[in-house]
Amino acid sequence: MRFLHRLFYNQEEFVYFDSDVGKYIAKTEFGKPVAVYYNNDKDYIDQMRMRVETFCKNNYEVAKTAGITGRKAQPEVVVSVMPCEDTSTVHHILLCYVFGFYPSKVEVKWYRNGQVETDQVQSSALFHNGDWTSQILVMLETEIQRGDTFTCEVQHSSLGAPHRVDWNPQVSDSAKSKNAAGIGGFVLGTIVLLAGIGMYMKGQKDQTLLRVPQNEQFIPVS
Repeated sequence: MRFLHRLFYNQEEFVYFDSDVGKYIAKTEFGKPVAVYYNNDKDYIDQMRMRVETFCKNNYEVAKTAGITGRKAQPEVVVSVMPCEDTSTVHHILLCYVFGFYPSKVEVKWYRNGQVETDQVQSSALFHNGDWTSQILVMLETEIQRGDTFTCEVQHSSLGAPHRVDWNPQVSDSAKSKNAAGIGGFVLGTIVLLAGIGMYMKGQKDQTLLRVPQNEQFIPVS
């Protein structure tokens, strides 16, 4: 069991305490004086070194009793194409919306005709729901040609094998509309996600979606 105390500023981790090391470790120049300050406080460092016993193990037993430890929830996957207002472009954005899974570690890949795509893939940040499950949106910007088959592949510990959902341009317009409506319904509840997609569509391709500000965290890792 391992205890981490991570400190963030402007969504960037700058220093953290690792119980395996027994001290604070700077990740940026900004974090160096902070690490020195904490490490020189013997009483405080001794308290942090005891966190595995006083914090992690107690909370682990609570989680175990509540049925959280060992719990798994399979992801649901919806694939759609985002309607493109600019009819002069041949590029489209395919959406793979993965939601309702636990634990939060997940891997999502896009394939085109069996070949993995990496260059034009953008992913939102992982969003944690109030019921311990998570969701993520992974987008592929690509040129769609008749005969192409696109596949969103999801790998998760709850699955015996990767879950794959295919999409191809031969899908009827009505089916596309239903899928798009489904995506819209799911994402409506996440305003930040929609705002991020809007910024992406306006050309800010390097913008990370669904940024969830992270503050100081106490994270027990077993």
